[in-house]
Amino acid sequence: MEKKIRVFIVDDHSIFRKGLRMQLKEIKIAELIGEAADGKELLEFIESNSEIDIILLDIKMPVMTGIEAATIIKSKFPNIKIIGLSMFDDEEYFQNLLEAGAEGYLLKNVGKEELERAIISVYKGNNYYSTEMFPILTKKFTTKKDHEEIEIPENLLSKRELEILQLITEGHTNHEIAEILFISQRTVDGHRNNILSKTGAKNTVSMVTAAIKNKWVQIPTK
Repeated sequence: MEKKIRVFIVDDHSIFRKGLRMQLKEIKIAELIGEAADGKELLEFIESNSEIDIILLDIKMPVMTGIEAATIIKSKFPNIKIIGLSMFDDEEYFQNLLEAGAEGYLLKNVGKEELERAIISVYKGNNYYSTEMFPILTKKFTTKKDHEEIEIPENLLSKRELEILQLITEGHTNHEIAEILFISQRTVDGHRNNILSKTGAKNTVSMVTAAIKNKWVQIPTK
């Protein structure tokens, strides 16, 4: 059996922790190794047991916020990956989390399938952000001068791939894209993978920001 991804939950609401715990039980590649109600409890646990792969970290908590905890963890335990959790799709929370060094960001209404994708992606060294955050993320990265640019040759992508890329940029999930375009979700998954392969992008974020820089899609105005 392959080694399971060791996950730690941090949230001050016991009901939400219970919900995450139940979802993780259904994710065969993940193993829950502990829980905490705030950042201080988390740091105390890590000091005595740093065998954590990924922390699912609430942003807004008493005693010590998720942002404060993430900043300390990334300075002392850089190998531990962090996925922030929030009820807010607010730009300030999101940007503060990115600056703290977190690898992922999920809204608390996340389903099991997306939670599993996020855990696997972050564990493999990639970033993962809720699709609702793409409008904020693309604006942030397309204004950074030091962002790695990917040149996309003309006519590289098909008309359908461009349609899907635009919808991804607007924050739609694969399921939503499938419904909008009247195609199967499996077809959307295939197109997404083809776009990644054709552009040479490392992840969806890189793919979307590169497409915007090359003016293949437009930044959502909402």
